[in-house]
Amino acid sequence: MTNIFFGLSGGLGPLMRNAPTAERFIQSGASVYMSIYGESSMAWVERLGYKFLVDDDPTMPDPDKLIPPQPAIYDLDHYYAQMGLLDERFVEAWIRQRIRMLESIGADLVIADMSPHTLIAAKVLGIPSVSITQSCFHPDGKPLYFWGTPPRNLPKVTPVMNRLLYTFGLPAVERMEELFRADVDIVPGIPEMDRIYNNRVRYVGPISMNMPVSAGAELEKNFRRPAVLVYPGRLADSAGDSGMYLVKAVLSAFAETPVFVVIATSEALPEAWLASLPSNIRIVPFVEEERVGEFDLFIHHGGHGSCMSSIARGVPSLIIPTHTEREFNARHLHELGLGEYMMPRSFSPSHLYDLSKYIMQDEYRDHAGDLQKLLEKRGYQGALSVFECAQQLLRGTNRSTTC
Repeated sequence: MTNIFFGLSGGLGPLMRNAPTAERFIQSGASVYMSIYGESSMAWVERLGYKFLVDDDPTMPDPDKLIPPQPAIYDLDHYYAQMGLLDERFVEAWIRQRIRMLESIGADLVIADMSPHTLIAAKVLGIPSVSITQSCFHPDGKPLYFWGTPPRNLPKVTPVMNRLLYTFGLPAVERMEELFRADVDIVPGIPEMDRIYNNRVRYVGPISMNMPVSAGAELEKNFRRPAVLVYPGRLADSAGDSGMYLVKAVLSAFAETPVFVVIATSEALPEAWLASLPSNIRIVPFVEEERVGEFDLFIHHGGHGSCMSSIARGVPSLIIPTHTEREFNARHLHELGLGEYMMPRSFSPSHLYDLSKYIMQDEYRDHAGDLQKLLEKRGYQGALSVFECAQQLLRGTNRSTTC
């Protein structure tokens, strides 16, 4: 039996854009294994029925070599300094544990989403690999902080990584972004949002899935226009309580207005908020992907999956980007005329409401509809394309190509 390993970072985004590919492998008779970080994400992997592998190595980063999490991220060296990769002892344990994990299941193919140690382990073991990546994380894409000049003297984890790459017999890299290259690099999006200056990259269009819980009858009974969908992402993450702030801002801005608002979050909100929920606002765990197009506006945190969902369904966005990668997405979406963005804690409730009404009444919806039609004309195949590329790798007919 063929064994497929998915190495994912954390959060629902990577899971939702990789699960459809995993399902295709299961249908083909393969065994699928996943590793992901974050208790909520782990629970969802198990709930969806995938074989879950726990990264249970006890080695932790030296606190003296760990910088605090922050919403400003200037490049992947800076990001991974927040994850402990300035500590060589921790990084070696991190990589060796991933090597042992792949060996334990006899992995025949690796698919990695924001998981450099998975790709390193695959290269050490000679396992074919696929990288699911965004342009801001790819060495040939636009820099993560393209609109400004990063501060001087930021921490660098690349020298630490290069010492270990040498130990494993792998070539050195000039920056962390190079470690996101695999035998096949796949973007779950479109070149307009994710321009990568490399002809090897394969664009497969948006990938998403419906979760086994949804808005269901709640929307059927109460839905009316104008309607706004809100997705805050995780209520608290490395950027702080930005998701909670977004929900609170929406509750304040839209309470008892003529706009019907659906907030999609499966995480627990304060009981006091739920007890005094305005009559025009509903809170549901998820909204089915095909229902996103019923809304007049999508307010979200700027995650790549949310941006692609709004594009695929022809709905304009108002983004409250909770860290630099999401601001990267927000700026590109705005450049395409598909919406606006506001920085967290930079607006009042009335400002949020007025801008939302403006986006719903202006030309943004037309622009979103035009791009939606262009995507349909191109005929992107999403997870099917990922699966077919991976199958070619398994057959040995495609190494270092665009499939």
